[in-house]
Amino acid sequence: MNDAANVTPVPVTFFPDYRATNPYQTLLYENLGPAFKAEPGTIEDALALQIASPGKPLLFHLHWEHAVFTGSGEPQVVDRFLDDISRFRSAGGKVIWSIHNLRPHDGHKSNANDDLQSGLSKMADVLHLHSLPAVAAARDELDLPERKIRVISHHNYEGAYPVFPRKAARAELGLSGARMVVLCPGRVAPYKQPHELVSEFLKAASPEDRLIIAGETARNFDFNLPSDARLIHREGFATPEEVGRLHAAADFVVLPYRASLTSGSAILAATLGRAVIGQDTPGLRDVVAPPSTGIIYQNGGLADALHNALDEEAETWAERGKAAAGLARARNQLAIAATWRDVMNSLVRKDYSRLGGP
Repeated sequence: MNDAANVTPVPVTFFPDYRATNPYQTLLYENLGPAFKAEPGTIEDALALQIASPGKPLLFHLHWEHAVFTGSGEPQVVDRFLDDISRFRSAGGKVIWSIHNLRPHDGHKSNANDDLQSGLSKMADVLHLHSLPAVAAARDELDLPERKIRVISHHNYEGAYPVFPRKAARAELGLSGARMVVLCPGRVAPYKQPHELVSEFLKAASPEDRLIIAGETARNFDFNLPSDARLIHREGFATPEEVGRLHAAADFVVLPYRASLTSGSAILAATLGRAVIGQDTPGLRDVVAPPSTGIIYQNGGLADALHNALDEEAETWAERGKAAAGLARARNQLAIAATWRDVMNSLVRKDYSRLGGP
């Protein structure tokens, strides 16, 4: 008899649901196995499920917490959310908070975000961060009880994006005659310093170099490229096929973030065999091992880093990309999912508090 087939899976309600634009959640939950069943939903959904299942702890997994107040100008939204978290826990539920960022990237509603994070630090059963550099940075800004902290690495993106040959990708994108191709992927927003990147690229680039900025532009952010053949702006959401093709065509990826606690973009680049240059942040410190898999520069060092990177040969960056891919393979999805199962199993055990839990 297959006992696993007879096990009723523990419901995991996760919020927000970003699967349509980021495969992170899909890969995380698909690899958990039959013991847990993850579905998107709100804290109200999780509370209703928990009330209907007395004596059986269910899980609520919160990711990018700014989604709690996105689109709302009501200060009561955070209070209501935290009240529901309290009711969910009082009914027996357990809360996991994955801390992806310390601040909303759009910079708005900072007071609401501070109140929300303060409440979650006290009320969540598990505070999940992706790396030790992220833990150190988060503890500088948040009061995180150490007994609640769990470090589980960000998995790679193997299987989520197609892989293309470099030459074919360049031909399809009209880049066959380019020398160095630099890619800045993802949402175009102020924290990524796109204007500074464009300015410094134009100073350092040869006539045959190209910079591709690919992604949707953040609302209310005025971003217009100068008229220069070396600049390519691919506006709008990129499909997985386009993401794979753009990375294949690039020699390296540039991520000039002002702040990054966790960098899925850097992990994606490494998964697809591309090295990264970017500013020294916890997110990049977790992924990039300079100089073998990329370059990390200090605040204000974008100009020199970009100039030096463009001066190097494509073969040098290809070797870095291979090394980056090797490190990305260590972020094995099944191995990381096994760690997640251990954490989740510990939360739903009746003797959890006796075993050193929050």
